[in-house]
Amino acid sequence: MREVMADKRGDMGYEEIMSLFRQEYRSPQLTKVEPSLYDKMNQYLRNLRKESEREITVNPSSQASMMVNDQLKKATEKVKRVYELRQRKIALLSLRRVAGDNPETGNLTPDELVLYSSLISVLGAHQDNNADFENTGPRFSDPKDIITLPDAPESKASVKEEETSELEDVKEDLVLVRVLEDVPTFAGLDRDYTLRKEDVVSLPKNIADTLASHGKIKNMSASS
Repeated sequence: MREVMADKRGDMGYEEIMSLFRQEYRSPQLTKVEPSLYDKMNQYLRNLRKESEREITVNPSSQASMMVNDQLKKATEKVKRVYELRQRKIALLSLRRVAGDNPETGNLTPDELVLYSSLISVLGAHQDNNADFENTGPRFSDPKDIITLPDAPESKASVKEEETSELEDVKEDLVLVRVLEDVPTFAGLDRDYTLRKEDVVSLPKNIADTLASHGKIKNMSASS
């Protein structure tokens, strides 16, 4: 009976949502998704919420009631995180586009394309009206100098065990690097980084790989 009810929750399932969250969390790039992603996630949550309400009505302290309610809380949290992670990446794509780059937008859903276009319009208007490029222009004007760094998730006391273990794995994976040229301040997992030419520092491997691919640093660990 429980399996039948689960099948009727919609086209998207709990494991799909969890898998999508992991992909968005670990990758600086937008994951390829179906155009109807948000409709399917919302439908799943609505159906799961109805199921939870039915179980509570029958017996609020039953194992089935507690399991469905727990799954609803986790699924709601992960759907929200997927939205936040994708929104952040779309904002970065918009900034790159306004700066003169031509980022790949094939993984945007129709709704996200509207958001992307709106952000470009707002950012472009702000740039035209407020930026005195002759005196205070951006440090890097060439698109090849624009670096997209891996997302740094917010540090919260309520972070789930799964996310905490992922962050610890990244923190432990450090490499020694030499900075080849100045890099503007950017946010890391646990602090902000400001790198100057000839600095020798330890960086998380994912950030070091990104900077190395742009010729900003040299991996000293790899050469030793």
